[in-house]
Amino acid sequence: MVKEESCYTCTFKKASIIMKNWKFLPLFVLLFLTSFAWSQDMKVNGTVYDTTGTVPLKNAMAMAVRMKDSVLLGFTRTDKNGQFLLTGFPADTFALTIEHPNFDDKTYYILGHSENYEINIPSIVMPEALQDVEEVVIYAYKDPIYYKGDTLVYVADSFATHEGAVVEDLLKKLPGLSVDKDGKITSQGEEIGKVLVDGDEFFGDDPTIATKNLGADGIEQVQVYEKENEDGIGGSDEKIKVLDLKLKDDAKKGYFGRITGASDFALTPLGTNNEIGTNPFYEGELLLNKFNGAQKISVFALGTNTPRSNFGWGDMKKFGLENETTSGNRWNPNAGGNTSGVPQTLTAGIYFSDKIGKKKNTKIGFNYSYYNNYLDATSASRSEYFLSDTSYVTDDSTRNITDNESHRINFDLETQLDSLTTLRIKPSVRFDQGRTTNTDISDFFNSEGIQTLGTFVESDNDSKGVSVGGYASINRKFMKKKRELEVRYDIDYDNNQTDGSLVSRTNFYSTSTLTDSLQQAKVNDNGNSNHYGTVTYIEPIGKKFKLETEYLYQYGFSNQNRVTLDRNVSTGMFTDTNTTFSNIFDNTRQQHRLGVGLIYETSKHIVRGMVKARNINIDNVNRISNNTINQNINNILPQFRYTYKPTMGRRFNFNYRTSSDQPSINDLQPVPDNTNPNRIQEGNPDLKPNYVHSLNIQFNNWSALTGRYVYAGVFGSVTNDAFSTQVDYDAFGRTVSKTINVDGNGNAFLYSGAGFPILNRKIEFRPELNASYNRFTNIVLGEENTTNNYGITPGLNIEFRFFGDSVEFGINGKYSYNNAVSSLNGTRTPYSIENYGGYGNWRLPKGWGIGVDAAYTRNTQPGDGFFDTDFFVLNAEISKKFLKTQNLMISIVGNDILNQNINARREINGNIVTDYRTTIISRYFLLKATLRFNNRKTKEDDFKWH
Repeated sequence: MVKEESCYTCTFKKASIIMKNWKFLPLFVLLFLTSFAWSQDMKVNGTVYDTTGTVPLKNAMAMAVRMKDSVLLGFTRTDKNGQFLLTGFPADTFALTIEHPNFDDKTYYILGHSENYEINIPSIVMPEALQDVEEVVIYAYKDPIYYKGDTLVYVADSFATHEGAVVEDLLKKLPGLSVDKDGKITSQGEEIGKVLVDGDEFFGDDPTIATKNLGADGIEQVQVYEKENEDGIGGSDEKIKVLDLKLKDDAKKGYFGRITGASDFALTPLGTNNEIGTNPFYEGELLLNKFNGAQKISVFALGTNTPRSNFGWGDMKKFGLENETTSGNRWNPNAGGNTSGVPQTLTAGIYFSDKIGKKKNTKIGFNYSYYNNYLDATSASRSEYFLSDTSYVTDDSTRNITDNESHRINFDLETQLDSLTTLRIKPSVRFDQGRTTNTDISDFFNSEGIQTLGTFVESDNDSKGVSVGGYASINRKFMKKKRELEVRYDIDYDNNQTDGSLVSRTNFYSTSTLTDSLQQAKVNDNGNSNHYGTVTYIEPIGKKFKLETEYLYQYGFSNQNRVTLDRNVSTGMFTDTNTTFSNIFDNTRQQHRLGVGLIYETSKHIVRGMVKARNINIDNVNRISNNTINQNINNILPQFRYTYKPTMGRRFNFNYRTSSDQPSINDLQPVPDNTNPNRIQEGNPDLKPNYVHSLNIQFNNWSALTGRYVYAGVFGSVTNDAFSTQVDYDAFGRTVSKTINVDGNGNAFLYSGAGFPILNRKIEFRPELNASYNRFTNIVLGEENTTNNYGITPGLNIEFRFFGDSVEFGINGKYSYNNAVSSLNGTRTPYSIENYGGYGNWRLPKGWGIGVDAAYTRNTQPGDGFFDTDFFVLNAEISKKFLKTQNLMISIVGNDILNQNINARREINGNIVTDYRTTIISRYFLLKATLRFNNRKTKEDDFKWH
């Protein structure tokens, strides 16, 4: 950006001398008149020309922004002669910025004064717009929100947070960003795929470690931008949203951290008895950061048995808890929500990164994390199964106890071999072991409400596994600008072993109460390895076009050895192999993929079109029967992406892409899985890879000056050969299901929102509207069933901030309506969820503080149903700070003071509607102490609202 400093300056030497001589009354009067003159309005006029200095520019924007607090003093546009006049604001020191969409900005710094309140700039020649926008800042001063090229930047000090706040608290203050109860972050409706600290990963792929542990007062900027998914195979061309936390300079030197301890030992008179456990509640936390320039060392530890120990964002897959969440739930109001069960967590880790070498051109990073998670979840559920001529109902009582331990190691090396060549190696290793005990009591009822079956099923599983992933790449640039060559190797390997047992008892009430029982031991060894090699070459064609070519080769192998042992009648030992539930199966895949694409790029438009042709050869081998199924599949995978950036604050994206996923080894294995004898699942070796068309359209508009923003987007997908289920029912309602391919499954989501601050951002309205549509086809008793699920969720948040950051509160409301319609018998299952809440924080003198938040939830369905619930959760905290630095805080925390919290949710899967209620931690109180420290031995300052 071109910046010019104005020569229009003035001095106050005379006024300073006069102020020291109060006895001279006439001079004092003169000073008074001078002060009156100071209040005169500024008048700034000028003429704006193009880069030649000869053609006047119409509709150029002229803005005056006060330097000390970034307040917009006034703005106007040039007329047809390129002339403008700014007036109506008192003389002050301000920045005058001239903007035009076809040129770069120009900024003047003006020191207004009583003798310098009329400014005339006769000729303002605009600089050329940069074609390759690397870094464009809207203004030459701190503004709360601005664009830096394609990067959205939040200046952290412009957003007030409370004492001791962590990054997650800061993110909740930023317009357009939202953080849910599980720590998942979205920006203008899009999920953040990765969180970085100064451009580097922080403790691997778990972003909550950074957002829940780093102090907000160490952050200078929060940056949001798009980048290619480096962790995707072959450097996936799929874009992901990245949130990058930029540290302040003083946070990069010395050390800082905090220690927190909390317990309910001293608060038993308040009624904080642990009604669902025998141990008292506790929380303990340690965070230490030592930064020295590029070198960063961080240590953290967290131990707790409160709801804070819920599984964070990224933990589901890590600990084998995929079933705790539902894919495609982007706008499902049941997603996330309350913690399930009674948790106990211990996590710890160390992080190190540095730049080494004489030229500091080698960056290394290492982190180790340890996780130990225990969860005791007791739930009740009711499921309704709708068939073409009848229906079934099951009532289930389930207790699931999981105890998982994980060690994760990540390493990252990036070095400049020479000025044009970069080598990067990024491996990761994970060691897991866990134990799961699941007990399920189920009662089956026919359509007349008569119980026909009762079952007791208990399974125990001990598992351990190792996973290895990562990539190595060499990127070579050339003397010809934008020419680029990359060679990359990816590996994805895992091996798991599980030893388990199964006990099942069944009572048949409809046939004179017969009883059946089953006892089995189970061994399951499975592994998976994939190797990918990718070569990508980019050749510039002129100034605006690039040709991209890519070749990918994949070799993959998966195997599963499943053994089920029955008890030997003679010995009582589990030695007899049950061939019905045992098998050895493997899957081999080879893929060749060639892609050619063309890219057109200017400062406002980016168009990228690519076509990929692939051949994949698959062998599914049953080692017991020696039966082999070979599949040779050819696909064309087109992609198209268009981005339009008319201004720094406005974006439009259109993205169409196709993709294909392969079935898992569990879906392919041709043997029944009777882990739950009431819900037997079979594999299908004839499964084909699916083929997905997806479309994503986004629009957002920002006004950094006013803080207003609007965003909207539509995402949709249609899948051919989608993975679905074929379900058969017996006379009691028990099922045998198999994965099959179907056409036409799809979904669509609409997301939109806005922010409208008023009264100098003291009040902000944030309306939002989300809607969803899901189409799911499966086969039920030989008949095709299509379930269409419709949902709409409007909402409104209102935030208030007064007296600086001393008083802040907000209210919010959301209403969600969902309706699933099944084609099998025309069944409709509408339901609604209402959420209303509010929060308030009051920071009082002498270090006192009061905080409260409340949420009311109401779940309803037509008629009286298991799903109907309503509850009001009230949390509060009172705190007091001590020491000269006020870095020691003692507080009393109350969770669910009214003791009403429950976990109720509904899931719809094809012709099945299931309502859940889960026992969770409700009321408790904690006495909590937090000590914050740093090498400066000063107060850990909060941010001040500007």
